[in-house]
Amino acid sequence: MKILLTGGAGYIGSHVLLSILENKHEVVVIDDLSTGNKSLIPENIRLINANINDSEKISTLLLEENFDLLLHFAGFIKVEESVQNPDKYFKNNTDNAIKLFETCHKHNLKNIIFSSTAAAYGNPSNNESITEDEILNPLNPYGESKVKTEEYLLNNKDKFNSIILRYFNVAGADPELRSGLISDTP
Repeated sequence: MKILLTGGAGYIGSHVLLSILENKHEVVVIDDLSTGNKSLIPENIRLINANINDSEKISTLLLEENFDLLLHFAGFIKVEESVQNPDKYFKNNTDNAIKLFETCHKHNLKNIIFSSTAAAYGNPSNNESITEDEILNPLNPYGESKVKTEEYLLNNKDKFNSIILRYFNVAGADPELRSGLISDTP
C-alpha cells in the first residue's frame, strides 16, 4: 500500500510513520515542520516540507505518485492557543484540511483517515464510557475546528471513504526508543 501521511514529523504522526514502515508500506510525508521535528523522519523517507494548503505542491505529488490512502495527522492542537486565536485554528484545521481533501479528490485519492480529537465531545453526559453516538459539543475552537472537518467528510461520503479517529490523552513512547522524548513542555 502507498500512503500519503500529513503531519508525520509530529508526535502521533511520527509513531504512525514507524508503524507504516514496520508493516512494509510505502510512504511519503508532508509536514511544514512548524511544530514537528524533522529528526523523527528517517533519512530514507521522502519528506515534503509544505503546508497542507499548498495545493500546487500537493497536486504535483499526487500526479507523480499513486497513493492508496491519505492519513491526515497535520494540525494545530493547543486548546489555550485556539481560544486566544480561533481564526488560526479554523483556517488550518478546517479550511486547509478541506482544501487538502479537495485536492486529493481531484486526483482520485478518496481513502482518508482523519486524526480528530476527543475534544469534539466537550463534557460528555456519561463520564463512565463514551460511544460514537455521544452528542458532539466541543467547548473550544480547537474541538470545533476538528468537528467541522469531520462534518465535511461525513457530508461528502460520495467523494470519500473516510475513517475518523478521536483520541483521549495521547501519551507514551516508542518501545524501541526510536523517537526519543517528544514533549511540548521544556
